[in-house]
Amino acid sequence: MKNGDMSVKKKAKRPVLQVEKLEQLTSEKTWQAGKKQEQRKKEDAHREDTNRENANRSRSEMNQADYRTEACLESFVCAHCGKEIHPEGAGSNHRNHCPYCLYSLHVDETAGDRKAACHGKMEPIAVVSREDGDWSILHQCKLCGKLNLNRALADDNPILLTSLAVKPLASPPFPLGYLEQYLKE
Repeated sequence: MKNGDMSVKKKAKRPVLQVEKLEQLTSEKTWQAGKKQEQRKKEDAHREDTNRENANRSRSEMNQADYRTEACLESFVCAHCGKEIHPEGAGSNHRNHCPYCLYSLHVDETAGDRKAACHGKMEPIAVVSREDGDWSILHQCKLCGKLNLNRALADDNPILLTSLAVKPLASPPFPLGYLEQYLKE
């Protein structure tokens, strides 16, 4: 060593950094493992909830009334206009369409069985007069096109029923001029 020179000690590489990096990686892996475990728990809980719902649905379907032989006294919300519909005042034990907008739901394959898979909205497209003088509403499913007749009930909207009844008169299948010519002959 010369004058003024100080001895410089070289610092050894700190193995502590490697330990810190190792701890950091370990904590990240632990965090990721914890996240995966949380995700698995959520999936298991969701699976259990789904199984529980399916079991409850199966039980309720087994206990579901057969509306071919029993009165339907359930209230429902109309899928078209959103009004709450109650069976009282219908004049029938089988309320199957909204009295306000006359829409129905495609829930039956045969009357009252509730076995249709479609569940589309059924639009009222016409009124049919029965032999006994009662009217029926002809509904057509907007999803699958199935046609269905439902008896018009006491509390159905009379304006909509009448407008369905006169619809063919408002747009006949021939020009109105032909009618005038026919009458002259």
